[in-house]
Amino acid sequence: MKKLVLLISMLSLINVSAQFENMFTSNGDANKYLSHYTAPVFNGFLYATGSSWFTSAKPLKKFHFQLNIAAAGAIIPDKETRFTFNSSEYQYMSIKSGPDELPTVLGGDAQSVLLIKVPVGSNMHQVAELNALNGVDLKADYNLPFNVVPAPNIQVSMGLPLKSMVSLRYMPKLENNGASIQLLGLGVMHSISQYFPVKKDENGKKIVRHLNLAVGAAFNSLSMEYIPENTNDYKFLAGLNTFTIEGIASLDWKFFSLYGGMGYTLGKGNLDMKGSFDITYDIRDNNNILLGTQTETITDPLKLRYNIGGMKTKIGAQLNLVFLKIFADYSFQKYPVANLGIAFKI
Repeated sequence: MKKLVLLISMLSLINVSAQFENMFTSNGDANKYLSHYTAPVFNGFLYATGSSWFTSAKPLKKFHFQLNIAAAGAIIPDKETRFTFNSSEYQYMSIKSGPDELPTVLGGDAQSVLLIKVPVGSNMHQVAELNALNGVDLKADYNLPFNVVPAPNIQVSMGLPLKSMVSLRYMPKLENNGASIQLLGLGVMHSISQYFPVKKDENGKKIVRHLNLAVGAAFNSLSMEYIPENTNDYKFLAGLNTFTIEGIASLDWKFFSLYGGMGYTLGKGNLDMKGSFDITYDIRDNNNILLGTQTETITDPLKLRYNIGGMKTKIGAQLNLVFLKIFADYSFQKYPVANLGIAFKI
């Protein structure tokens, strides 16, 4: 699991670092292209880390604890594995050969060749050719029914006074082959069922309430770093922050619960490259005759931004055993998220 998490989280960075250097001959065009290319992975992380905070509207008893270990996966729609290269978006970059439907980082192999042609003087251009970036095919490589971006997490919750609960979500820093990823989040939930009168039986005894209602909010922050092998000249830095607010309803019995929710998720992310490297490109005239080559140092060329936002609806079920809970839920949103986990009462 550790290797899979790091593979998915750094997938775009690894592929980009292997092929991208000549792309920056095109100045800002490279950022536009790479924004389309990396979007599914980073948007997937934003949706996945903003989901599955609450598995019941019934908070823990005051100062009781619960440990959740879960794996959420954002399902990437097939249409998000490709994007159309629209020439009107680019100033210096074009497709020299091949289709204009290009893979994103989850789109498999590319078949197209890109041409970069930047004017540098009278009748002269900087010229570079490169293959469109390849993606990977997770469905085939891991025998999955769909492309998925996983976001496992460990979450500790504590019951508070006033029928409230606080949750801390944490994933320790994982490192592998120059890549690292770390996650930290905080969530709170407050029962609103307590403000409704409790029914009593004919003997005046309170009737157990099975329907519970609550409101919850959570903030999640994920940071990533990747240093390509065989270089100390540059590194990739990424950050993802999500905020979720939702209303939660659950039917809670002794051994089983059904729960659902409706809310809104807002997320922002960034991917930056810090450092410098040299690129060498051809200088050609208008007749494509080679006049020579030139080397240029590029510094901090990559600055990508990601934004998500929208409504979501969640349904789930939970098995309640003596000291153990097993839960699963599914969130309906632009990138649906499936969540499966276990919880231990502490």
